[in-house]
Amino acid sequence: MPTSSKTLRRMIKILLAVVLGVVLFLGADRPAYAELPYTTYSSDTNDVWIRTPNAFVPKAVWGGLNHPEDLFMTSKDELYVADAGNNRIVQLDLEGRIVRTIPESTDQDPKAKLRKPEGVFVTEEGVIYVADTGSRRVAVFDREGKFAKELLAPSSELLPKTFVYAPLKVVVDQRGYIYLVTKGGYQGLLQLAPDGTFAGFYGANKVPTSWLDSLKRKFFTEEQLKEELSRLPGAVTNVTLDAKKFMFTVNKDLKSGQLKRLNFGGVDLLMNHNFAPWVKPLERFSFQDVHVDSHGVMSVVETAEGKIYQYDKYGQLLFLFGATSVGSEQRLGMFKRMTSIVADSNGTLYIADGELNRIQVMKRTHFGELVHQASYLDNQGKYEEARGLWEEIHRLNGMYDRAYLGIAKAMFKAGEYEQAMAYFEQAKDKEGYSESYWQVRMNFLLQYFGTAMTVLTIVLIGFILGQKIIRSRKKPGLTDDQSEASAVNLPQRNSRLAFWARMLAEPWKQMLAMLRHPMNGMYDITASTQVRWRFALFFVVLGFVVIIAGKALVSMLFAAQRFETLNLTTEAMKYFLPWISWIVANYLTGSVMRGEGSFGKVFVVNSYALAPYILFILPIQWLSNALTLQEGIFYTAAHYLIIIWVFILIFVGTQNAHNYNLKEAIGMMSVSVVTFLCLWVFGFILIGLVYQATDFVTGFGQEVWLRVR
Repeated sequence: MPTSSKTLRRMIKILLAVVLGVVLFLGADRPAYAELPYTTYSSDTNDVWIRTPNAFVPKAVWGGLNHPEDLFMTSKDELYVADAGNNRIVQLDLEGRIVRTIPESTDQDPKAKLRKPEGVFVTEEGVIYVADTGSRRVAVFDREGKFAKELLAPSSELLPKTFVYAPLKVVVDQRGYIYLVTKGGYQGLLQLAPDGTFAGFYGANKVPTSWLDSLKRKFFTEEQLKEELSRLPGAVTNVTLDAKKFMFTVNKDLKSGQLKRLNFGGVDLLMNHNFAPWVKPLERFSFQDVHVDSHGVMSVVETAEGKIYQYDKYGQLLFLFGATSVGSEQRLGMFKRMTSIVADSNGTLYIADGELNRIQVMKRTHFGELVHQASYLDNQGKYEEARGLWEEIHRLNGMYDRAYLGIAKAMFKAGEYEQAMAYFEQAKDKEGYSESYWQVRMNFLLQYFGTAMTVLTIVLIGFILGQKIIRSRKKPGLTDDQSEASAVNLPQRNSRLAFWARMLAEPWKQMLAMLRHPMNGMYDITASTQVRWRFALFFVVLGFVVIIAGKALVSMLFAAQRFETLNLTTEAMKYFLPWISWIVANYLTGSVMRGEGSFGKVFVVNSYALAPYILFILPIQWLSNALTLQEGIFYTAAHYLIIIWVFILIFVGTQNAHNYNLKEAIGMMSVSVVTFLCLWVFGFILIGLVYQATDFVTGFGQEVWLRVR
């Protein structure tokens, strides 16, 4: 027994050793990453954040620098660094090893010495342009790194007297023209000819103006305008060229157009796109640098939050990641003051940190590669080739809206229109959904229109013939009046039930009569004793029910928001509060202006005026599902006609309730609108005061409690 026990223990040890060896062997080639200090996000079409798998992970960190202010990556994957603190330009390989420094330590030419350079650009021929900020010049070195020439401040009468020539960033186009970002940068990029002479300003931003500014310019005198504070346009803070030699500028203090892609005429081809719609006016936000790869993907660094943004060529957000390093905390993927960003031909990112004095290298993950490749194929119109990639992306992250959109485009091109509609709806792409639906509707009509018209014609002919046969067989001698009289003489066993039926039917009859003859109908409603306020209240509540039901029925092409995102409390406040405010304003105004209408009458006529909306809005919203986006004018026109009809009935009802003539009714309605606005202004002020008083009392009570305790 002891021998068998020892054998069993020996076999268990051997088995555990084998299992441990297999685990170690399988895990030997699997890199293990510590938990990243940031989360990667994207956004949907409503600018709602979507968490995604990591698109980039830290690979390495390079030191040995002192305030690196600019990076430049050549088409041969040669990395140049403006090492401002060490007064040099450093060329690195992709392993972080120094290839050479510019100027070389042996170079004795005093003009070759740099002083806090903050920008570097290398042409295809290898000529190196340096924004030598401390020396207020542009230093040019040949491909061997030898000093060639310097470009000092140009002289021109066109330059403003306040202009300061202090180059920060530099790029050179294919013609040899030089574009400089200078301190201030409100005039745009300073453009120099190849010989260094002034050629103008390029890509300047416009001063944003409001309607108030327009009124001031129209009515203020020159002296008054001079007293106004001068307003400056957003400054250009960085510039880069893409592979097609289009110029991209980074701009600050702008609500939109934070990045611009400029053509030779200085026109923004990105159409003043807002790259940060989620940012509120008072929040700190400023792009620092941008790199554009050969596929048009824009990688941008944002200094305040330590974030890296990636957009496709149309400005749609692909990824957002990165974090700010707080205090002495220094982890890969966290930054203090990002100054520049570039990418190599493999999509690996290199980010300079001017405060931590290092360059972080971040490599693309499998998910990031899939999204980049699929986006590129999509932008090239190769939807079918991108479909497999989008399906794989959707498998990895079902919340990534761009995957739905990519799959939908591929299905549309393949003629799978019904399936494309479903994916376009998931992606919230109204234009794609509309085009897919148009194709589905057209195919349906081509297939069934002839049959449907034939059946309709047969049914119509049969109906007409049937009516003629019924009339020919009708027994003579019994008129309609006689039939009605005989029905009246029938025993009325359910007289009480008939009474309540008439009571319930009366308000609906009056509503229909009002729609046929508004003046007479409203007069009958105000004069009738059968009208109960309960029915009027029922109509108001029914109007709210119709609004909610309509939001569920309406086509997604014309829906302001998705039905599942509705907040019933918010919708109820948006409906009932203005309605009650209007009733109060109308009644108070009528009382002051000698109107005869009681509060009950005012409430009743305004409630019955909702009849067109209650009766017709649901059919119109249901029929909207048969329309495309281009046919939306019919839906919009019908919607506005109903609203105008309601307003006309409100006017007629007010006139009858208060016994006004036309002139008096117009004056009274105008004053009612002003009263309505005053009630809302007073309400906002009252709510603000109550909130502040509550906040004060709560804070004071907490302070007293803490002291007493």
